[in-house]
Amino acid sequence: MRGSCKARRPRFSSLPKMALFLLCLIVPSALYAQTISGTVQDPSGAVIAGARIEITGGDLTQPITLVSDGLGKFESSALKPGTYSVRVTREGFEPLIKSVNLQAAVELQLTLAIAKQQEVVSVPGKSLAFANTDHVYRQLRDLGLGESFHFDNFTLTSDAATFQFQKGTLTFLSPVDGVVTGAIFIGEGHFNLKPLLALDATELSRRTGAAEVNEDFGEAVFRFTRDGRLKFLPGLGDRTEATSEAAAVLSHWRERMRQRQERALSSTQSLLQGETMDNVDADVLAAVYNPAHPEFFNAYLRGKKHKDLRFFVRNRVGAVPQLDSPEEVALINYDPDGMGMEDGVWYLAHLKTEYSNRTANSREDRRLFATHRYKIETVIAKNGHLFSTATISFEPLVAGERMLKFGLLPNLRVTRVADELGKDLYFIQESRKEDGSFYAILPQAPPLGKEVSITVEYSGDKVLEQAGEGSFYVLARTSWYPNLNGFGEKALYDLTFKVPHHYKVISVGKLESESVEQDLAVSHWITPIPVAVAGFNYGAYERLDMPDDITGYKISGYYLSELPDSLRRSRALQSLAPGSMTNYALEQTRAQLQLCSFYFGKIPYEEIHITEQPDFNFGQSWPNLVYLPISAYTDSTQRWMLFGSINSKFTGFVQEVTPHEVSHQWWGHSVGWATYHDQWLSEGFAEFSAGLFLQQAVGADWRKDYLEFWERLRQRILEKNNFGIAPNDAGPLWMGLRLISPRTESAYQNVTYPKGAYVLEMLRSMMRSTEDKDQDKAFIAMMHDFVESHREKAATTESFKAVAEKHMTKLMDFDKNGRLDWFFKEWVYGTQVPRYHFEYQVASGDGGQLKLHMTITQSEVDDHFAMLVPVFADFGKGMSRIGQIGIVGNSTRTVDVPLPAQPKKVALNANKDILER
Repeated sequence: MRGSCKARRPRFSSLPKMALFLLCLIVPSALYAQTISGTVQDPSGAVIAGARIEITGGDLTQPITLVSDGLGKFESSALKPGTYSVRVTREGFEPLIKSVNLQAAVELQLTLAIAKQQEVVSVPGKSLAFANTDHVYRQLRDLGLGESFHFDNFTLTSDAATFQFQKGTLTFLSPVDGVVTGAIFIGEGHFNLKPLLALDATELSRRTGAAEVNEDFGEAVFRFTRDGRLKFLPGLGDRTEATSEAAAVLSHWRERMRQRQERALSSTQSLLQGETMDNVDADVLAAVYNPAHPEFFNAYLRGKKHKDLRFFVRNRVGAVPQLDSPEEVALINYDPDGMGMEDGVWYLAHLKTEYSNRTANSREDRRLFATHRYKIETVIAKNGHLFSTATISFEPLVAGERMLKFGLLPNLRVTRVADELGKDLYFIQESRKEDGSFYAILPQAPPLGKEVSITVEYSGDKVLEQAGEGSFYVLARTSWYPNLNGFGEKALYDLTFKVPHHYKVISVGKLESESVEQDLAVSHWITPIPVAVAGFNYGAYERLDMPDDITGYKISGYYLSELPDSLRRSRALQSLAPGSMTNYALEQTRAQLQLCSFYFGKIPYEEIHITEQPDFNFGQSWPNLVYLPISAYTDSTQRWMLFGSINSKFTGFVQEVTPHEVSHQWWGHSVGWATYHDQWLSEGFAEFSAGLFLQQAVGADWRKDYLEFWERLRQRILEKNNFGIAPNDAGPLWMGLRLISPRTESAYQNVTYPKGAYVLEMLRSMMRSTEDKDQDKAFIAMMHDFVESHREKAATTESFKAVAEKHMTKLMDFDKNGRLDWFFKEWVYGTQVPRYHFEYQVASGDGGQLKLHMTITQSEVDDHFAMLVPVFADFGKGMSRIGQIGIVGNSTRTVDVPLPAQPKKVALNANKDILER
């Protein structure tokens, strides 16, 4: 804690004589120390803040490093006479070296030249005076302690949680603009949380071994909106003095809240301390500036068993906004070191009142502002640094709001924010190693319904990383620009890129024009329709085009002629033929576009760009832009040489990655998902689409690869890890990213993708008709309906269920109510997987007709578990489906059916259409 110090009158007469003598000896040596100071400016005379000044020479054993302040000034004192070298660097400018013969104090005027590859550089000098300097924000950042009270025998209830303060003191934080925004409790307390839903209680039991949380605590920090203080008033006792312990608790809390981790140790640390971490002071500032700001109440507990429990109630934006969910109530055990193996989001749910009023909904709008358009101009320098100007147009959705939080890579440093008239605006962006998320502060709240815009200038590195000659890893694919609402909305994009002339940018949208300005290649891209995210690929690309006369899509492929450095020495890949393999990738793309258009309907994009990236085994898909890994361009011989054998899992990945990523043009982009609960509708459906490709698009010899595909998915779901836990046991499909825990780190990948695919395949199986020529007729109708009804709104698990119920067959109506509650309870909200035993006999029946007698046993499920199980027979031309049998619970059922001919074999689930043990 910083304190003040009163001036005191000198009392030299009491010093010993020896001390006076030493003082006389020491002072003269200081007279020889000199100072180098100066101002850094650009060619126009505008000062440059944030320049790095390095002083070497003289008798220095190591360089002195300084940074110019908001006025462009710097100073280094206590230098001995001698010859020094002053080196000045700043992104966007050429380095400057100045020699100084220091005999007396020197003040330098240092002018930096604009970097040659930069056409336009905005000089931040004056504008940086608006960074982190809003006067109310500064008060919040340096907040001290206020009044302190005895606080005994008081119970505070907040939604599903109860705080029992048995004995202790409560110290409020100092008011800011008359608003108290927090409090600190020290003493003896008890915290309880009891989940409202059985599903959440089960998840809590999986995490902690108990269906509710009980934790004694000795310290608690609370932060809240302006009415939060009222919750504590009934329990206040007599006033008392604030203790040094309260100040220490506040200091330690600040230290934890302001620490960012570039390399997260756990998924929880990635959420809370990653690149989109909250700046708590900025979040509180939003509530100070807007009395009607959505309420929040955050509690940070130091428990006896768990040292960092965090309970959040946060209306509108969601308790954990990084999870893209409107769920307002959360409990998180923050233990990234994983010593207790209980790190994670323990509870995340809607408000108690929403459940009781039946208004809880994944589609609740959690945005404070709605983005309409982005106009971004980006210059990529030869060293890979970005210099960008982004104009963001938006309208407020909540009255009185002045604070906008953007997703922006903290390494990209904002130098200026301006309004529509070019007037500088205050903004917040702390150090990239701290809570460096970017917030803009509007001078006043815009009226509801009025569109306004701001312009953000920023620059930095870590968006691109050189992978080799002409190839780059694009690292920050969603945070290379100030992204207001992430995947939570769609907006129009107008993108201009200026890059070294020998490189090419492939962007989302449609290429409007290309030109050359000096030594820069300029490309201009526009998205004809709103999209959820903008991205690009970058490198020394060559292009191939492939027409598709059936669908009309324009398909282009971009490939790299050189391997990345990490693979350059691989003998197996020396024979890689990127041109011909790109042609193969385009053929796969065209086939998948045709197949998905037939099964799901049209996508809204006219052009599809397929780009190679230097990653070996990672693919991704943005709107009309697909990133494929190098492995997708390898053949079986090269893969055999790489692994020394046939690696079936990796072969499967190569077979699946292109159709999977191409199908994301439907799943994730044409049809978005509402929350992390619903992300299986994207990844699971894309995985299903890859399986559909292996069945429908590879010719007559499809069966082997197709069956191996579903077997791989089954194993991923059910195989146990080193802790003896299968991904499926980590929790239901609906839990999404929350399946990840210290004991189940791969559960999200191995449930969301494969089990999500199985859910769709099982619906397809149950809808199949052996009577229609097109056995998938009902399924195709369902999928077309799903796509068409969700073009303008995000899909939820419940909205997909509603579409499925419109198209379900009579056999699927187990409960005789026209609903699929039974199916979604089992496969989306549950974790049961049945085991089947099948026996059959074929005998002659009446009139000589063959009769098939079947016995099917279902086990390892509860008494209500129901399923339609497909039956196949081989009459000499391979397995064909002859029907399906309904079975409920742990039971055995016998069925007799007539056969048209003697089968070679009869089998249950021969095409692996349903998930079984």
